[in-house]
Amino acid sequence: MGKFLLLAFRNVFRNRRRTIMTLVMVGGGVAGLLLVGGFFARMFWGLRESTINDGLGHIQIFTAEHFDREEKHVLDTGIDNWRQVAGTVSTGGHVRGVAPRIEFNGMLSNGVKSGIFMGSAVDPVAEESLGFTPRLAAGRDLDTKPGGEVEAIIGAGVAHSMNVEPGDGLTILAVTSDGALNGIDVQIVGVVNTGFKEMDDRYLRITLPSAQRLLQSDRVTNLVVGLDRTESTDQVADALAPRLRGLPQQLVLKKWIDLAAYYKQVRSLFSTIFVFLGVIVFFMVLMSSVNTLLMTMFERTREIGTMLAMGTPRSWIMALFVLEATLLGVLGAIVGVAGGNLLGVLINHAGIHLPPPPGTNVPMAFRVLHVPSLMIGSSILVIVSLALAAILPAIRASRLQIAEALAHV
Repeated sequence: MGKFLLLAFRNVFRNRRRTIMTLVMVGGGVAGLLLVGGFFARMFWGLRESTINDGLGHIQIFTAEHFDREEKHVLDTGIDNWRQVAGTVSTGGHVRGVAPRIEFNGMLSNGVKSGIFMGSAVDPVAEESLGFTPRLAAGRDLDTKPGGEVEAIIGAGVAHSMNVEPGDGLTILAVTSDGALNGIDVQIVGVVNTGFKEMDDRYLRITLPSAQRLLQSDRVTNLVVGLDRTESTDQVADALAPRLRGLPQQLVLKKWIDLAAYYKQVRSLFSTIFVFLGVIVFFMVLMSSVNTLLMTMFERTREIGTMLAMGTPRSWIMALFVLEATLLGVLGAIVGVAGGNLLGVLINHAGIHLPPPPGTNVPMAFRVLHVPSLMIGSSILVIVSLALAAILPAIRASRLQIAEALAHV
């Protein structure tokens, strides 16, 4: 077997120019898949972490009613004893903290113009402890000190539409938990840029006590749980579920992946694109390799005839061609992995930025992750492609007639 393998290895480098061209072609396919797949993996990772750190958190806790029916009034399906729930959750392993939230809608006015807002009430201290800091374009974040004027931060689109800036005031109106209309005056202390124009045009944030006073309710919409690492999400969710069953309200845990609709859509789209690129690379390597191996077979016709005349089994001839192609695939995979990783390092150090994705206004950094599973998968793909490409030439070589092969010129 060792001599058979050595013979195949020597045959691979018999025509060095052709072998080098084949390795460049195969290695280029592997390197291309690594760069594209590494970019997609980095984009998925960045989108995942930014989605979580922009306020989604790793786990969110709601009441079961929140998903079973529509709210008749604001906070109708909110969490009553949220402080007890937060205390229970915060003692779990890997939990960095728990932040209460109130989500509500209403109208805002500057005295001349009115508009709709999507409001979020938060505890600034809890949000900051979890790393949920707004992307301020002007001004500052909400003050954590009680008393004084009611503060708010708004989206850049709201600030432009209402012609306000930090230091100005607005009036917000909302329906209370009893169905009445209530309003408060707020002072704008900051303007944020969320990265999504539609969100910037409706965004408003106030403190939790101010929202509870406006909505006349002590409930919260949900609790956001932050963990020390995203990979612990499933483990923590499985551990917290039994601990919440004994509480007065029936509560539901939602992991970040269950709430990140945009992330799932982007991942599904680009995963499909990557599979499509992989199929293209597979057929390119397959067809070009078939042509190269057929040329090799015709050039070695007399050699094959000599081997057959010496009593070499036809199955050995077929196995030799397949083995040579497999060796080419292995060498091409090594070249491609080395080249792809080198190019990835160079790209990461180049500091390249791409235009903002659709729906956002923040440029995206061009970075490539080195994914071991992607290297293994791409390598297997080209090795299998070369082995399959060798089947047709191997069959034709094994079926040659000895007399015709020896007379071939």
